[in-house]
Amino acid sequence: MTEPISKMIVLPQDGSEFAIKSIDYLNLMFKPNQSIRPVLLYVMPSLPAALTTAGKNSLHAAGDLKKICLHNETFGDEVLKTAKNVLVQYGFPETAIDTVSQCCKVDVARDIVKWAEDEMADTILLNSHGRSRVEAFFLGEVSLKLLECSQCCPVWLLRGHVTNKDVLIGVDNSENALKAVDHAGFMLKGTTSRVVLFHARKSLQRFLPKSISEDIPGLGKIWQEQAEQEIAPVMEKAKQMLITACIDEARIQTITVQGSRHTEKDILAAAAEHNCGTIVLGRQGESGLAGMSVGTNARKLVHEASDVAVWVV
Repeated sequence: MTEPISKMIVLPQDGSEFAIKSIDYLNLMFKPNQSIRPVLLYVMPSLPAALTTAGKNSLHAAGDLKKICLHNETFGDEVLKTAKNVLVQYGFPETAIDTVSQCCKVDVARDIVKWAEDEMADTILLNSHGRSRVEAFFLGEVSLKLLECSQCCPVWLLRGHVTNKDVLIGVDNSENALKAVDHAGFMLKGTTSRVVLFHARKSLQRFLPKSISEDIPGLGKIWQEQAEQEIAPVMEKAKQMLITACIDEARIQTITVQGSRHTEKDILAAAAEHNCGTIVLGRQGESGLAGMSVGTNARKLVHEASDVAVWVV
């Protein structure tokens, strides 16, 4: 029997209850199984340059800095031990769990991304909030910075409390949308999650004033028919990709609706309507601009989402 392909999921930790929630989500979606390889990563915060400079010029300051470093190392060990115990309590085997602690080299977000990409991790999973602004570093802005930094590794951001394991994938005509489908198919293989392939047709009013579209009603019909013809083969291809990835066809649903002026709101509304706790989308949609690492829709959706996980691929 062929061994399942290992899926490395990096879970950055900072000792907060929010970081532990990423472990709760991992268990919700996958349960302990042979294919999941959790990696708990702790990046020790760096000291201000003024203190390190003082440490070079004063033996007393150097001693204090050494004590701080030892404290950080001890704290990091405790953080990783606590997180590992949570995974073990859920039933994940200790031998499948890796723990990594390292000093901050550039900044927390870039260090996490570099480690994940160097090790060819399949995704980075973290909560979008962490400890207080003074005590630690996993805050919303750091999470978004991680999104911007990661060019290869998908990022999963938790927003609030996720209780439903069904998944909605936003599909459009872009290459990144199909990459998102491919990633979801690979990661969801072996799970029981229901998958909704969702497309919101762009409203004509995004391109023309409302008065013009209303004065020429036939134009709207032509626009709708053309949009349907263009997206139909993409939706079918996405479905076949999931089936090829061993997602049961009975668990796949395709939905196309008339969209509004705000695609991210359409996606969030569909996820709520169909009880999907996870949303998957490409970093850039069909209107993505070169040079922008995360598309406008993805950025807005992450900002507005609540009680949902957002996978940005």
